[in-house]
Amino acid sequence: MGTAFAAVADDPSAVFFNPAGLTQLHGTNFYSGGTLVFPSSEYISPSGSSEESEFQVFPPPHLYATSDFNTDAFCFGLGIYSPFGIGGRKWDEGGITRYISTESEIGTFAVNPVAAFRLNPWISLGAGFYYQYATLTAESMVNQARLRAGDAKLSLEGEGGGWGCNAGILLFPGRLVSFAVSFRSGSKVKQDMTVSLDNIAPSLRPFFGGSSFKTDASSAVDFPQVVTIGIAFRPTDKLTFAFDADGAGWSSLNAIDVNVQHKVVQAGFGDLDIPFDSKDAWELKAGVEYKVNDRLALRGGYVYTQTYVPDITVGPGNPDSNQHGVSLGFGYRMGRFTFDAFCLADFFEPRTVSNDILSGEYRNFMLLAGTSINFKWK
Repeated sequence: MGTAFAAVADDPSAVFFNPAGLTQLHGTNFYSGGTLVFPSSEYISPSGSSEESEFQVFPPPHLYATSDFNTDAFCFGLGIYSPFGIGGRKWDEGGITRYISTESEIGTFAVNPVAAFRLNPWISLGAGFYYQYATLTAESMVNQARLRAGDAKLSLEGEGGGWGCNAGILLFPGRLVSFAVSFRSGSKVKQDMTVSLDNIAPSLRPFFGGSSFKTDASSAVDFPQVVTIGIAFRPTDKLTFAFDADGAGWSSLNAIDVNVQHKVVQAGFGDLDIPFDSKDAWELKAGVEYKVNDRLALRGGYVYTQTYVPDITVGPGNPDSNQHGVSLGFGYRMGRFTFDAFCLADFFEPRTVSNDILSGEYRNFMLLAGTSINFKWK
């Protein structure tokens, strides 16, 4: 349904989309699955040269468990999922993008317990907290031609975590319409990092103590808060239309400052700065579900995602642009099991920039496919 789900929120993934929706679930449920993400990018230089990113597949998983513990108004849930996904791009180490980026990847994972309470038949509230763990990998080549040496490789790897909270409200003023507001706070993820430099030019090796150098470092990544407003309309018992609007405060991610523990001042090696200058962005979603019968439901959706990356920081490490996603899926219920599946094609608008990173045109496409299985314990 293009993830237009905040005002529907009728399966255990409501832990993430809108925890207030858990009051619609009865008994104990386990909901698990994963998504395969296939990204592809192309860079075209102002002179017409081009390069394509290498083939990669990213598999963000999810696991949700909910239970009402035989109560009428309460429900508790636990979610383990990837709130901002896992993804990145890898480029040829000998290609035209190599001095800017040869690899970039960010992975996010969250553990999120929540509780929901039905105040009356048409108002439910939900809230919880989460711990978010994130990994970061970045690589690029370093031009050493002036030192009469081949390219060196600069690598960064980091991992760490931070805390946040989420909450939601679900309103059912009547059978036809439901309204939702959900909130997910930002989180500052502090990372322990390793910075390494390989194939150092012979003339610089006395300063680094050899052809390779490695040092500890630290940084912090400010992930954004997200506010969602949703509405669902049910003209019949079989048909549901849903609409969501997400506002993400990406302006919190201004830059990632890498504080290097062991600097090599003589060679100009010190703290690193990865600029983002991100801007707040909207995501608009529309979805539909048609219940063919008590077992089979057919679904479709559209999502428009506004880019948070300004022209000045677009590059091969983050060649983002506005996106148009179209999705199809279905759900099939058999006894205590429900099987869900979807496929989403994400079309990025071509983007041409002139900046100090790497001017040119960037083209992207992404295909996502996933499945989930729900098991109702009782």
